Amino acid sequence: MIIREMQFSDIESVSSIAARTWKDTYSAFIPEEIQGKVLTDAYSSETMEKRFKSSITLVAENKEEIMGYAFFSSDTLGKDVFLESLYVHPDHQGKKVGKQLLHAGLSKFEDPTTISLTVYNGNPNITIYERIGFKVIEENKGNFYGHPMVFILMKRNLIDHFK
Repeated sequence: MIIREMQFSDIESVSSIAARTWKDTYSAFIPEEIQGKVLTDAYSSETMEKRFKSSITLVAENKEEIMGYAFFSSDTLGKDVFLESLYVHPDHQGKKVGKQLLHAGLSKFEDPTTISLTVYNGNPNITIYERIGFKVIEENKGNFYGHPMVFILMKRNLIDHFK
């Protein structure tokens, strides 16, 4: 497996992984119609062009198959990293693909001190993040296209490195 910079030609594969993982992860509490709207907007050409300019975009690939991807951004100093997205196709989960994407993304920043992410209340992956040292910082109510959601901000200090 290699981790590389995402290319514009990867958007279709990445979008497909997002749709599959969203369906598997969120169908119990986010209606499919809402999922479709969110994903259409999030992976549109316009949104992805902006993301390529403002974020670090990585894919994990094995034999020309994209197994997962991650998007990272940071504050202006690069000290506080934000994990915008981290998705691994269900066929490749449990194979440390996500962990390798996380390490590769963090290596793109010079001496980051924290990493944060937002997950949706009900996401079973919250426990995975807690196992690797993320702590719940706060919960905020919001919505996707009128559908109420609770967003959970999690953060991890990077002084002690990921194992």
